[in-house]
Amino acid sequence: MILYYSSTGNSRHVAREIGRRHPGEIIDMAEAGRNTCHILADGETLFIVTFNCFWGVSRLVQDFFRRHRFANVGNVVAVITCGGFPGAGDHALNRILRANQLPEAEVYDLVMVTNYVVLHEVPEPAVQRQALAAADRRLRQILDGQAKPYRSPPLTRLLGLLVHGLYALFRRTRAFTVSEACVGCGACARNCPVQAIELFQGKVKWRKKTCDHCLSCLHSCPVMAINYGRRTIGKRRYHHPGP
Repeated sequence: MILYYSSTGNSRHVAREIGRRHPGEIIDMAEAGRNTCHILADGETLFIVTFNCFWGVSRLVQDFFRRHRFANVGNVVAVITCGGFPGAGDHALNRILRANQLPEAEVYDLVMVTNYVVLHEVPEPAVQRQALAAADRRLRQILDGQAKPYRSPPLTRLLGLLVHGLYALFRRTRAFTVSEACVGCGACARNCPVQAIELFQGKVKWRKKTCDHCLSCLHSCPVMAINYGRRTIGKRRYHHPGP
């Protein structure tokens, strides 16, 4: 069984590649219902793929494990996609798993193309292709058992508490803006994993005070009308080129 959560397609691509090696059910955590019991076959590995979120994991992932139950889980492998450094993501994820009576995961970091444009720039296409090719090579090494698991050192875990503490501030939706370029296509509302966006009389509105801060709305807008304050204006958008 493969669980994944993706905002711009990186983690979805990884989940599908894992599925080629380990055929089984692939579940998008953003679209899964509630209160489901997932029963694994004997000897089946539970794979978890998600993105680095302020040196931890997002609220959606935390809520998913709180709302779902699992049975017959013996082995858990997790891949945390990131733009550079996963911070204390391994520690945060395993803390969630322990709280929900699941085995700790063997966690691997996988550097792909950064998409957190609030602080960073998305690289140009040629650099993206190089980064994704390198990520695919490392993923093969992970699946072949030729890569070492990621273990955050104690100091990183301590700093991770401070870094992830900022997540609550950035989840506030009041920072999002919509320019006059908006065509009212509704892509942002359809792609929001927590249904924080709605179209009202053809205009985009955030109907919740907080969201998961995945930036899927920003990256999925075909006319780059959505921004996070002034931090993202004019910056390149990103989506994994795969299907």
